[in-house]
Amino acid sequence: VAMRLLLLQRFAGGFGVVTLSEDTLRRYAADRRASADHFPWIARVSPAHCLSSEVTGAGASRAEYWRLRRGEENDAMLRRRLLQSGTVQHYEGERGAERLGGAGHAHGTT
Repeated sequence: VAMRLLLLQRFAGGFGVVTLSEDTLRRYAADRRASADHFPWIARVSPAHCLSSEVTGAGASRAEYWRLRRGEENDAMLRRRLLQSGTVQHYEGERGAERLGGAGHAHGTT
């Protein structure tokens, strides 16, 4: 994941701002090695189409949500990680019509 981002950074650095495709962002979010730590960089490289995260809830229901972001608006939910258990759920579909596409644990089991 880091090498892909590095290659993209080198490509974008030579040509300015790019717009990452929704497919690229969805594949990144589905990779268990992906990190929200990269979101600020992704937003600088592709401000029109990037990722955002938020943490909500308390106790066992405390979760981190990853969403597509188009400009200043949140779009479809891509991923939900339950912070206490480490369970990660991946979502498919457009905003408002998201459906569970798969689940696993942070350590890689499904």
